[in-house]
Amino acid sequence: MVHEQNVREFVAQSGGKADSVEVDFLGRIHLRNLALPLADGTNLRIAAVDGRLKNLFLSGGIEMNGLNVEVATDKISVARASIEGANVDDDALTELFNSKGAAPVSKRIERFAAKRMSASEVTLTQSIAGREQKTIYKNVALDDIANGRIGRYSIGNASFDIAMDIPDGEGVMRKERMLGSTGAIAGEDFDAAYMARLYTEKAGPGDTEAKPLYGPLSVKAITLSDGKVNFAYDEMRINGFSMRMPAEPLLETVENLKSVTDPEALSPEERQAFFNQILSVVDMIGKGDMQLFGFKVDAPYNEGEDAGKRVKIAVERMALQLDGRKLDAGVHGLSIAEGTDTIKIGEASITGFSWHSPLEALKKMAGLNEQQLETFAFTTLMPELGTIRVAGIEVDVANPETVSATEKESADVQVQAKGTDEPTSDPLSSEAAIPGAGQKRGADQPSVESAATVNEPATILVPQRVRFSLKSYEMALTKPHNGIPTDIRLRQEELSVPVPADSKDEAYIQLRKLGFENLVFSYNLAAAWDQPNQNLLIKDISLSGKDMGSLSLSGLMGGFTEEFFSLDTAKTQLALFGLTAREVKLKIEDQGLMAKGIKLYSEQSEMTEDQARAMVTMMATEALQQLAVAQPKFEGAIDALLHFIAAPRTFTLTVRSKAEHGLSVFDLVAASENPMLILDKVDLEATAQ
Repeated sequence: MVHEQNVREFVAQSGGKADSVEVDFLGRIHLRNLALPLADGTNLRIAAVDGRLKNLFLSGGIEMNGLNVEVATDKISVARASIEGANVDDDALTELFNSKGAAPVSKRIERFAAKRMSASEVTLTQSIAGREQKTIYKNVALDDIANGRIGRYSIGNASFDIAMDIPDGEGVMRKERMLGSTGAIAGEDFDAAYMARLYTEKAGPGDTEAKPLYGPLSVKAITLSDGKVNFAYDEMRINGFSMRMPAEPLLETVENLKSVTDPEALSPEERQAFFNQILSVVDMIGKGDMQLFGFKVDAPYNEGEDAGKRVKIAVERMALQLDGRKLDAGVHGLSIAEGTDTIKIGEASITGFSWHSPLEALKKMAGLNEQQLETFAFTTLMPELGTIRVAGIEVDVANPETVSATEKESADVQVQAKGTDEPTSDPLSSEAAIPGAGQKRGADQPSVESAATVNEPATILVPQRVRFSLKSYEMALTKPHNGIPTDIRLRQEELSVPVPADSKDEAYIQLRKLGFENLVFSYNLAAAWDQPNQNLLIKDISLSGKDMGSLSLSGLMGGFTEEFFSLDTAKTQLALFGLTAREVKLKIEDQGLMAKGIKLYSEQSEMTEDQARAMVTMMATEALQQLAVAQPKFEGAIDALLHFIAAPRTFTLTVRSKAEHGLSVFDLVAASENPMLILDKVDLEATAQ
């Protein structure tokens, strides 16, 4: 049984005070105006506490009214809270609140257990940079609390009021209020004891891997507004987040970082230690992810004349994944609309992004003096970008140039009309002063109305629109060496641009005659450095058009040394002389362009398609056979090319150096002046299918 004297001793040992302390005959405790100082300057005040501790027969339970927790810049207020099924006895309670106890905070938290903690309303007030932020949580509940972990937690809804400084269009800071709210919040497996360890303890022998800090979390119906711009999310969803124990307690690290006001004034050793502390905080991150669903923005288009217009942005899903120093992120189902202008992007993502190299470079750079910095490889500060991808792009917007031209034309018309309507004081301008005025004029005497018509534009200009679509674009910059990517891939798939039907441009006219309503282009560039063999592998350089064909080039270059990835210009220029060309492969595929060209040529020449094809084949054969006679080594390649012209499908030409190490730069320079000089040093292989 708990005695009143025990409670008084507990309050006193904890450094607290209470206006009244009572324990009734059933062992229930009643405290009024309880004040307890906790660790790190935190103060706990409770207007009324009524409840009992665990005993042999009953679990504990506590009811609290008017609970307030004050930290340096934060204040938590709870009107009414209850703890059900508390598995806390007198000794555990004393250890939990005794700021002078020997047990670490994490161990004290682990001693507390309860079936449920709940509060009808929790208010969090924060003061950041002189600005007050207030958040109110309704119907807060924590369930299955044991061993420092919260099994489940939920919040019915939340609202917040944030005062902040936001730059305007001219960069001037202005005070704004941001109001927001959320719907239901639900989470699982929050490790409060581990959170306390992160802040107050340093890593031990068993803390080599990141450990889960919290599990799945869902926040629904998030809204934000500053009165002009409205933001909303249908749901934020997190599967979990893990962190590593720091080498030094996080609170100590933060205090040490705050104590440094001018990092540039530190010695190289002190500056390196300073950056090491920053990196230690970054390296606490383990694995985590976040997804945002149903993101919407409704914002004013502009101020002034366009003040009434609104821009609406919607995103189906945004995703973020963290794994230590690596990051993946993506936006899916993006749409932007302003009036009749629309932009849609099915996907915009980045995968394999890593800041490992720049973080290590910063750590090294921080300890260098000015002389050592002169030879520092600043390229190592670049992160590994990984793969950037966009897909499903559809654009339909007004052409800004034609819009401007239309507005100018409209203004000119208004000026002309105004000049026509204004009365004049010149007596000669009056019809009454002119003999014969008002009589029917001839064709060579235009009326005022017809003269005005001459000055008006013949047609009202309608702004042309910019329309195009892109199936996908991908850029991969990976495997960096000294910060410079050694594996590169750029790929564009099906960029589609309509061919205007009413254009007067000759190029568009000819494309229409060839049967193209849309131009659809793709290209690919892929190259990689083979470091062990000092080769540059050109995997593919290609361009293709739908219903046209494709042209691709691949090859192998030798002598591609490490000097190409240095910042030493002299070394790079010298390394150029060591490059060799070992192999080049050209591939041409026809997918309808030659047939379209033959058809157009036959129509313009008033002959059948068979006659036009025979004419083209005959002219090509005559020209190429003359070349074969002049240079017999071209004979095989020319035969394959003629076969391709007669029945176009695929033509492949491979040029391979006879020398094992390839053709030198000097060989290529000589060949640029006289290509025939190189024929004795290469093998030609051509095929047509």
